[in-house]
Amino acid sequence: MAHPGAWKLVYGPHHAVVWEVKEMAAGKKAKNMTKKSKGKMKESTGEAVGNESLRAKGAREQMASDAKQTAQKAKDTLKH
Repeated sequence: MAHPGAWKLVYGPHHAVVWEVKEMAAGKKAKNMTKKSKGKMKESTGEAVGNESLRAKGAREQMASDAKQTAQKAKDTLKH
């Protein structure tokens, strides 16, 4: 947990601000996981039907989701 002075009190007591930060991170994580799942489905479908561009698009979406999730984890680590 960060030092009490590290958080800017905007919405009320210190604990309310910390709770809000965690809620935002959870929403972003869910969004990234959804994008990764969609990418995996596109990649699998592309492989099954022999569509190389669909397979490649799915793989790119998965990599982008992984990169965003890694960046989010780094931000969360620095905040806490």
